[in-house]
Amino acid sequence: MPSGSALSLTGHQVLAQACTAFADATRVFRAKAVSTDEFAGPMVDATIQFDVAGKQFRLPAHIEARARAPGLVLDSRRAGSTHAGARPLLLVAPFIAPDLARQLIERNSPFIDTAGNVYINEPEATILIGGRPRPAAAVARPATRATTRKGMQVMFALATQPGLVKEPFRTIAETSGVALSTVNQVIDDLLHRGLVAARRNGERLIPDWPKFAQEWTALYPTRLRTKLASQQFASTSRDWWQSFDFAAFDARLGGEAAAEQLTHNLRSANVTIYSHTAPTHDFLLKARLRPDPNGDVEIVEAFWPDALAEGWPPETKPSLVHPLLIYADLIASGDSRNIETAHVINEQYLATHAA
Repeated sequence: MPSGSALSLTGHQVLAQACTAFADATRVFRAKAVSTDEFAGPMVDATIQFDVAGKQFRLPAHIEARARAPGLVLDSRRAGSTHAGARPLLLVAPFIAPDLARQLIERNSPFIDTAGNVYINEPEATILIGGRPRPAAAVARPATRATTRKGMQVMFALATQPGLVKEPFRTIAETSGVALSTVNQVIDDLLHRGLVAARRNGERLIPDWPKFAQEWTALYPTRLRTKLASQQFASTSRDWWQSFDFAAFDARLGGEAAAEQLTHNLRSANVTIYSHTAPTHDFLLKARLRPDPNGDVEIVEAFWPDALAEGWPPETKPSLVHPLLIYADLIASGDSRNIETAHVINEQYLATHAA
């Protein structure tokens, strides 16, 4: 594999199973992943050495670990580029369906899959094997734990605390506010899904932070937000929150009000407050709020430990939640104004974020 490459657990499984399937399908030829810096490029995940009729040659490979036709078609288009040694990029996938195989062959784009379907057209050999059925279970799938409430808490901590993903599981557990066993299961799930990867030296990383953040954002409304305790209140003044001392009550602004304060690109109609404690009489008195199931203020249970906020951007201190949570609340609202502002927050605070 190229130096510095990072494959998910699923990626390693697909690569190994595809090489084994190649040998089984051809009966006499062999394929194996080799460690080399011969090929380099953003799409190169590994290098595969083929032994065919006494000849050896290597191809740079891109591993597509999820058998979804749209993604495979997209990657096959990029497979037409060549790398060092004028070798095409080999697509490795759990399964290449017949229609997709025809498209790849027409483009002269090589591929192998875990069923034993193969197309390689190189000076050393031309190999075409097609029509082999989809494997019953190409890759073992662990239980999905990252999408539970506790799993979502771990994902939020990893996304908002730079470098946390590299730390020992015990540190991740303490920072996320969950049990050590939960972190173990969640990291295994994230590795399987490709949202977390491991280098050859064992160091973990988030290979595609925007994808990681979008996954959490998409799941937040149904997998975490609905499980958080909340109360509705009505305010007596629209702008009361702008001068309110939320830190004194262990609370932070989220949603539209936080977006207005962060970007000045939105005039909020509703106020979302995340608090580690239930609203006290003193809080309601100073904020001048009264209970109202249809009110414009919602106080929501904060789901992260206080210490987690220490690693958040300075713009959030001391009164705002992390931009990722502001972004998620805006997207979940479905309001066009909020979504427009969410894109601004994404560009300014999330797109270049490093985890």
